[in-house]
Amino acid sequence: MPNHSNADRRAIFIAPAANLLPSMAVATLGIALPDVRQTLSLSEVEAGGLFSSIFIFAAVASPFSGRLSDKIGRKAVLLMGIFALSTGFALSSLTPNYTLMLAALGLAGCGYGFTTPSLYALMSDLLPAKRGLATALVSVAYGIGGALGSLLASFVIARSGWRAAFITAGAIGLVIALMEALSVKRGSYGTAQRRHQPYRNALNRGVILLALAEFFGGSVFWSSASWTATVLRSAKELTLQETGFVMAIWGLTPMVGALLLGALSDRYGRKPVIVASAYTGAVAAFVVYSWLSTPAALAVGLAVFGTLKATAPTLIVALAQDSAPAGSAGAASGFVMSMHYVSAVAAPLIAGRLIASTGDMVLAMILTASAPLVVYGGLIAAVREKQSY
Repeated sequence: MPNHSNADRRAIFIAPAANLLPSMAVATLGIALPDVRQTLSLSEVEAGGLFSSIFIFAAVASPFSGRLSDKIGRKAVLLMGIFALSTGFALSSLTPNYTLMLAALGLAGCGYGFTTPSLYALMSDLLPAKRGLATALVSVAYGIGGALGSLLASFVIARSGWRAAFITAGAIGLVIALMEALSVKRGSYGTAQRRHQPYRNALNRGVILLALAEFFGGSVFWSSASWTATVLRSAKELTLQETGFVMAIWGLTPMVGALLLGALSDRYGRKPVIVASAYTGAVAAFVVYSWLSTPAALAVGLAVFGTLKATAPTLIVALAQDSAPAGSAGAASGFVMSMHYVSAVAAPLIAGRLIASTGDMVLAMILTASAPLVVYGGLIAAVREKQSY
């Protein structure tokens, strides 16, 4: 690791906390959704639209935020993102109707799209020789935020209602923004080199291939996260308690996989680690959904599958930063994350359509887990890796 000032060392450990807020917001919305539907008299489609609003706006905002962080600095864009996400999410609790709530969550989605790419770029600047570890820390924070958001939302909703839970999450976001403002060094990470390089130069062949790969890799995460619990209860006939236990194990895998595979990628290279994990992950997904049936076997199988698929978006962002021209780490991060959010909108709908059309949940999950991972691995294999670590 290169030499760092005391301020940089503090930032390495405090900066990832910014990614607590995006997952906390999504988890809070998920826990509160039945109450929100009842209050605003929403249909199932309208309720799903609340999540879509967040991710559609995040997908649009991400490329702009990444490039903006290259120009004006990571800290400024990160703080703008946290503030917009916190404000939009808190304001959504005050809206009297569905249309205004969609608008408020759209603002939150813009903040979501500003926060994560600028944070990935900031961590790349802080740990340029260990980008695998840097991006893993961001993913770990996301996982922790989701767990904390679920617990906190359940507690607050039971006592004060869903509106109070949304305001609480927004207030926590403002506290995180204050922490980031105090811990991240004043100045401009990311503006030292080629400040005015045209945006098109940042999107070279490697970055474009990686963004496309992220769509397929990210779709595995979103389709699995959306439908695996239903498959466990319906197709595998697990009880509610057994499903909760298996899904709790599954929930830990993105953090474990990010740390393990991130460290391996810093040592052996991003491309071989991603390709190997993609193809073995495809096999693991097939085995899990086709052959396993007991709670213990499914817990172990999903732990292996979840760990192997954790390269998206963590190591894709790191490899895109390696592949991008100097001074364009933010643009590369934003472009990749934009495709991650596009897959968040599309993948659950595609999986649901396959389930409805085939009438076979197991087959649908294989088609939305194993098959995309094979495509994902092939796209990564086509990327030329710079040996810069």
